[in-house]
Amino acid sequence: MAKKVSALSQYLNSSKSFHYSLILTLPVLAIYEFGILLLFKDSFFELRNTGEILLRSFFEYLGLNNPIIVSSILLVLFIVIMVRGYKIEKKPGIHANYFIYMLLESMLWGSLVFICLQLFTQLPLQIVTMQEKLLNVNLAIGAGIFEELIFRLVLIGSILIILDRGIALDRRVSVPLAILLSAIVFASFHLFMEVYSFPVFSQRVFGGILLGTLFYLRGYGISVYAHIIYNILILAYSW
Repeated sequence: MAKKVSALSQYLNSSKSFHYSLILTLPVLAIYEFGILLLFKDSFFELRNTGEILLRSFFEYLGLNNPIIVSSILLVLFIVIMVRGYKIEKKPGIHANYFIYMLLESMLWGSLVFICLQLFTQLPLQIVTMQEKLLNVNLAIGAGIFEELIFRLVLIGSILIILDRGIALDRRVSVPLAILLSAIVFASFHLFMEVYSFPVFSQRVFGGILLGTLFYLRGYGISVYAHIIYNILILAYSW
């Protein structure tokens, strides 16, 4: 007789999946890409968040300078990955109510990350005009999507492959080490856009550890929304 799985276990397992994560993330990706086409129409390839430094530079290297084409490519890539992830995971279906739970959970984690990081230092933000507020809300969304994609999904996954398969480290060592290394890289990449400050750098490392742990335990979608919630709380606090 098959063991009955509790409703909570079903939610935790499903919401962490690649499938649910990308379905949850796709709407904010569309909002973000549409937003930058409007808000950054005259400076589409300027550095907006650390995750996009690599992606936008890669598109420029390929000679893709049309904003609509670049945004369309990113949207198509996410859809392809979503469909591919669905086929790999072979999930039995979609529970629409899970997305509500994931959003509420993300709000909780994002708020906790905000509270924890305020113990380090407060980021020096000066946002005055409504235009600046709209720009920064859009940036907050993009940072959550692309920084979690590059520094959590890709980087932590890549480091774990090296540590687990290449060096054959015990999982109890490889996972914390991968999260720590990705957090240091995450904080270091911010130095492309800001002057080094130890309190701010240490805050970003700690934030990377928190978000990396959240990603590992709860999946990409929830870490994206928690990151976005954290960024918006930072902005709201500065207003």
